Amino acid sequence: MRFWDSNRFDQKAKTGISVIPDDWSDKKQRLRLKTTTTQKDFINNELNQLERFITDQYNRDFNNRTFISKTWLKEKINSYFGRVSIDENYKIYFVEWIEKFLENAPSRIYNGNSLTERTLKNYKVVYNKLKAFEQHKNHKYRFEEIDLNFYRDFLFYCKNIETLNNNSIGTLIARIKTFCRNIELEGYNINPQFKHKDFYSPSNETKDIYLNDSEIVQIFNYDFSENKILDNARDLFIIGLRTGLRISDFLRLDKENVIGNVINITTLKTRQNLTIPIHPNFQSVLEKRNGNLPYKIADQKFNVYIKKICAEIGITDLTSGAKIDQKTKRKKFGIFPKNELVTSHICRRSFATNLFLAGFDNYSIMKATGHKTEKQFLKYIKTSLNDEIQKISTYWENQK
Repeated sequence: MRFWDSNRFDQKAKTGISVIPDDWSDKKQRLRLKTTTTQKDFINNELNQLERFITDQYNRDFNNRTFISKTWLKEKINSYFGRVSIDENYKIYFVEWIEKFLENAPSRIYNGNSLTERTLKNYKVVYNKLKAFEQHKNHKYRFEEIDLNFYRDFLFYCKNIETLNNNSIGTLIARIKTFCRNIELEGYNINPQFKHKDFYSPSNETKDIYLNDSEIVQIFNYDFSENKILDNARDLFIIGLRTGLRISDFLRLDKENVIGNVINITTLKTRQNLTIPIHPNFQSVLEKRNGNLPYKIADQKFNVYIKKICAEIGITDLTSGAKIDQKTKRKKFGIFPKNELVTSHICRRSFATNLFLAGFDNYSIMKATGHKTEKQFLKYIKTSLNDEIQKISTYWENQK
C-alpha cells in the first residue's frame, strides 16, 4: 500500500496479503473478477475496508496534530489486521488494554487531577471480573468482539456465576463503556456496538433508608457519657448528618475547615470546594469539645458504632432495605430492624432528603452536597410513602 497526501506525507508498507500477479488489476488496484481467481471477494473487501480505515485514521491523527512518524502506515495496517508483538497485545485485546491502562494510571489525568485511589480500586474490580469471565469462557476478547453478544454473555456470567445483583452489574457495565470510549479515543478499532441502546447498565430501584429530622434529634440528645467510644462516634455521626459530606470527607474535618459559621472543604472524590453553613447541632459538638472535633476513627468502626447507637436509642422499626450478608458478602434484600441497615452513606442521604422535605429548592441543596446534575441529586432523595402522604394531607388541611 502507498498512502500520500501532497508533500506532507508519502509512505509505503506491506499489507500482508499476497495474490497471483496475473489475477491483479493495476488499473483498479484490486483482484480481477475472473472465475478462476480465488478469494477475490474476501481480498477485495479487505482492501476496501483497509483503504477506508487508513483514510479515517489519517484524518483523525493529522487534524488532532498527532505526530505522523515514518512507521505510521505500517503501524496502522498492523492495527487494522490485529498484528502486534506479544508486548503490544494491549492494542488488540480488551482486558490487556485495561491492564496497561491500570499500569499507567498514576500518570493519567481526569478533569485536571490524577485518578483517585478509590477510582483505581473500582477499575481493578472490573479488571478482575473480566479476567475471571475470560477464564470461564476460555477466550481472550479482542476489541472488535466487545459487541452485544459479549454484553449478553457477560451479563449471564455476572448473574448466574458471580450471582451479582443488577446494581453491581450496572456499575461494571458503566465502567466497561468508559474503557471502550477511551480505546476509541486512542484510535484503536473498538466495536461501536458498545454505544447501542441495548448495551445498557441494568439497575434495581434502591431501597436505601434515611433518618428523618426527629430521629436525628434523638441521636443528638441521647446521653452517651457512660460510653466514650459511642459518644465520640455519635458526635461524628451528627457531623455527617448535618453536613451531608461523604465519610471520606467528614472523618477528616479539622479545625482549619471551620471558618466562622461555615465549613470549607475540598472533597476527596470530586475535588470540589464546598462551603456549608454550620448547623446548630454541629456547633454544639464543637462547644462541647472546646472547639475541637471528635477524634478520627476508621470507616469500618464508624459503621459498626452507628448501628449500635441507633439500636440503643430505639431506632429499630422493621424496614424494607438491603444489607450485606456476612456469609455470601453480597447485598441481601428483605425486612430488617432499621438500625441494621444504617451505614455511613445515610448521613449524606438524610441531609439531602430532610432539606428537600423542608421545602428547599434542589439547586440550593445541590450547592451544599456538590451534586453537579439534578439527576444525580434526585437519587439521594429517599422520602417514604408516609412523607408524601403527609405532604398531601398538610396541603389539603391548609386549603380549609
